[in-house]
Amino acid sequence: MRFILRKTLILSICVIITGILIPNIGRSDSINVDNHNLVTSPQIGMPKIKNLVKPIYPDEARKAGKEGRVLLQATINIDGIAEDIKALTELGFGLEAAAIEALKNSVFFPATSNQKPISIDVRIPYEFKLTFDDTDMVLIPAGEFQMGSNDGDKEEKPIHTVYVDAFYIDKYEVTNAEYKVFVDANPEWGRDKIPPAFHDGYYLINWIGNDYPVGKENHPVVYVSWYAAMAYAKWAGKRLPTEAEWEKAARADIEGQKYPWGNTIDRANANYYKDSEDNETLPVGSFPPNTFGLYDMAGNVREWCLDVFEATFYVNSPKENPIAGFDSIEKATSDFLKVKKNCILRGGSWLNIPEKLRVSERASRLPNATNPNDGFRCVKNIKN
Repeated sequence: MRFILRKTLILSICVIITGILIPNIGRSDSINVDNHNLVTSPQIGMPKIKNLVKPIYPDEARKAGKEGRVLLQATINIDGIAEDIKALTELGFGLEAAAIEALKNSVFFPATSNQKPISIDVRIPYEFKLTFDDTDMVLIPAGEFQMGSNDGDKEEKPIHTVYVDAFYIDKYEVTNAEYKVFVDANPEWGRDKIPPAFHDGYYLINWIGNDYPVGKENHPVVYVSWYAAMAYAKWAGKRLPTEAEWEKAARADIEGQKYPWGNTIDRANANYYKDSEDNETLPVGSFPPNTFGLYDMAGNVREWCLDVFEATFYVNSPKENPIAGFDSIEKATSDFLKVKKNCILRGGSWLNIPEKLRVSERASRLPNATNPNDGFRCVKNIKN
């Protein structure tokens, strides 16, 4: 005889599906079982997990940086199989479909009444969460923003709508101490070993051999060429940001502002050129972050970006994930040593006047150029 209990219970399994971003580094998936929320009676034995299949994080959701809780309603039959599954949420991006498919393949010990198996209606929440073990990076959500400025230089025009996939970006500019780890691990990029084609003669000129200046371990590394920045990023399992990614991160989804914090600037906001004063880099994070939690997106050092500089690129810029000078991000990162044209620098520096710190300001240098006010930060794709 088949017994069916039609009172729906909240089966608080709380399946946490984590989207691992770095193989062998990201936190592992986990399942938490919490029975204190169950509606029970003395005669009812609740269904228990026998083999719970966790959903595969949908690529569409990863790409968009989509997280959230999917709530499923189902009947666990007397064989411990979930039937009549339906989603009670509408997060989209394939999350509901992934949860349903996983539940179809899961097996439970059935509920019991008077020690006999029964069917029972349950609700099961699945928590989808993208995880990342690097606390010094920030997730920038996917979405559109208004790129450029109609009030700036001609290469900043016109303002145009751009969509960028979600990505992670460093909170801080790469420091001397971080860059030294790279140089020590890759002697070919040391001050006296770097091939002449990849610098202009001033690479790490402020260092003593392969040691950074005393007391400046937390200052941004400078006198690094675009080639060297690209090599560091590749070694770190990251890459340089595209110009669009950089501007989206700097604006922090706040449209129409000149600077990451607003339309005016003073000494409390950023490190920029000061008349009749000592001017130099400051330790990263010396000023308040923008609303995304990113430091020094204006001032301190200009930051290398992935793109080749094209003055009229905005006129016919692709609407999604634009990059100038390359067919794709993958092509840019694989062929970077072949680049000979000027590459983008963003953000202004300690050596620039306030006007050059605007979020839409575009600067460029040859990829072998090294300067006392040029550094970089890295980004990481959201991927399997």
